[in-house]
Amino acid sequence: MIKFLSNLFLILFIFLNSAYAKNQNYFSIPNINVESYALMDVRTGSIVAGKNLDKRVEPASLTKIATLYLVFKSLESKYISEDDLATVSKKAWKMVGSRMFVEVGKKVKVRDLIQGVIVQSGNDASIVLAEHIAGGEEFFVTMLNKLAKDMDLRNTKFKNVTGMPDKDHYTSARDLAILSKKLIEDFPTQYKRFSQKKYTYNSITQRNRNRLLTTYEIADGIKTGHTSTAGYCLSASAEMGSTRFVATLFGANSSKARFKYAKTLLKFGFRNYVTEKHFQKNQIIARERIWNGEDKYIDIGFNKDIYVTSLKHSDKDFKSKINLISKITAPVKINQVLGTIDFIKDNEIVASENIYSLKRVEEGNLYRKVYDYFANFFLEE
Repeated sequence: MIKFLSNLFLILFIFLNSAYAKNQNYFSIPNINVESYALMDVRTGSIVAGKNLDKRVEPASLTKIATLYLVFKSLESKYISEDDLATVSKKAWKMVGSRMFVEVGKKVKVRDLIQGVIVQSGNDASIVLAEHIAGGEEFFVTMLNKLAKDMDLRNTKFKNVTGMPDKDHYTSARDLAILSKKLIEDFPTQYKRFSQKKYTYNSITQRNRNRLLTTYEIADGIKTGHTSTAGYCLSASAEMGSTRFVATLFGANSSKARFKYAKTLLKFGFRNYVTEKHFQKNQIIARERIWNGEDKYIDIGFNKDIYVTSLKHSDKDFKSKINLISKITAPVKINQVLGTIDFIKDNEIVASENIYSLKRVEEGNLYRKVYDYFANFFLEE
């Protein structure tokens, strides 16, 4: 029998990790005139508002969020350095659309190319980075698609690194929110670059296309996109206290509208929700019988701090259910998955987290094994 800590349910009932807030709250979701959108709590991954979340849409230059993720990953692994000099190919130089205005045959530092992608949304800079890392855009695209698979982006496929239109190049509002969340969380130092309002290269100064950086004081990223077929797109993020939201939207009919809608969504999130920590890493939430082990019971909990997205008004309808593997048998490693905890509202599971062993338990001696054998025998009878 699971031995819950006395306060487990007292704090779980306010849990809100909703897949979609519609029809669960007394307030109305903002009416956003776009093809699709998602509003996600970055810390918890909760999507609290959305429209056509999984509809496949053209990402335009929001593609570059994935391109930059792999660039940052290459820097983190020291495969490349920010001081590397990357040679500008003819293909990169000839790119149309938004550009950093690099010159063919010239060598440009990786750090400058990164800023050229973030601030100027440079198609040319994106190609130079892809070629520097992978030897060519084509192989870099295979890396992008592996990244999408690893992140479980089920409605995302890449055909290029820039977001140029292609019928087989697509994403979804949910997938792009997940990707944005991952970039913010995995590369917090690099993410600070996304708040830069302008950048000068080759004596040409360009402003960041994300106008929220100058019109919404708590906005600090992340990327704009536009083509004639995709419409005006945006992934925008802002932070207030311990809460950070990212809003992704596709198919706005003007640049002004996308920023207006994004601000509406972000304000909606901060007005109605708050992110709170409810479980500490390594906090024991249950003790369960372990068989054939040197210890009789094993401590169970989380291998990370657990944050929840909660309504600012009272919401006491949430319940929790721990689902352990049927029988825990030694040896058990520390941080071994032992089951899940489900968070339930209106008889539906709205979120789930893995639970882990908080200590290592080796096999017991012969006496312990014999004792557990007969204990198991009578239990099964």
